[in-house]
Amino acid sequence: MQSTIAIFKYLFQHLPPLFPEEVKGKMKHALEHLEQDQTISLDQLEETMISFGYVAWPWNQAYKEFLAVAEGQVGEHFLLPKLSNGLQQKYGDFKAYGGTLRDLHSGRPAIFFTLEERNELCVALVEMQLELHGYVNREVTGMGREKYLRRVGEFKKLIASIKGELDDLREIASREEDHPSLAGEIRERVRGFEQGLCLLGPELQYEAVCQSKDFFAERKNHLNRMRGIHLPKILSF
Repeated sequence: MQSTIAIFKYLFQHLPPLFPEEVKGKMKHALEHLEQDQTISLDQLEETMISFGYVAWPWNQAYKEFLAVAEGQVGEHFLLPKLSNGLQQKYGDFKAYGGTLRDLHSGRPAIFFTLEERNELCVALVEMQLELHGYVNREVTGMGREKYLRRVGEFKKLIASIKGELDDLREIASREEDHPSLAGEIRERVRGFEQGLCLLGPELQYEAVCQSKDFFAERKNHLNRMRGIHLPKILSF
């Protein structure tokens, strides 16, 4: 329970710039209540987080886009001065072999750099990210404000479409009478998607949501075909 509350606190503390103050206030109030209420269940806690996740997701997605673009444009400008001369040269070799700045966030460079070099890179990358966030924060509240808010609006339309798909899946589950286990699978899949809105699960993927209806339709067909497979066959002579 406390770990889930900690995730909610992280979500609240890392809301992107220009996020509506009214919603932020409601999140703060909900978080304070959850931290004090010892009777609340995990399901109730997750439901609260998911409800705010629907609101925060468009803002977080737009901000992540700006952050990714900024990293590609000026990330090395912030990173290289933080590296020793030897590691700067080693990073240049890494790029010559096809590596990228983005790869440094993955495990790909593990065999290219020594343990000491990886430790130095980790520290530099953390500092780079802090500077990148400051850079993007200035951009989205300044010259890039209009573009940023436009992307937020586009992601709001996308999350509305996603919610419609998830509501349809819930309706399919509620009508499923032949295979209760299938209804449970559908509800579990919907819950997983919604958990991805608020850092409780894997990142939400629009394509995966859209493919779910066809997936479960095929699952139902498969279960229907399996019906009666263990029943004895009646032979007529």
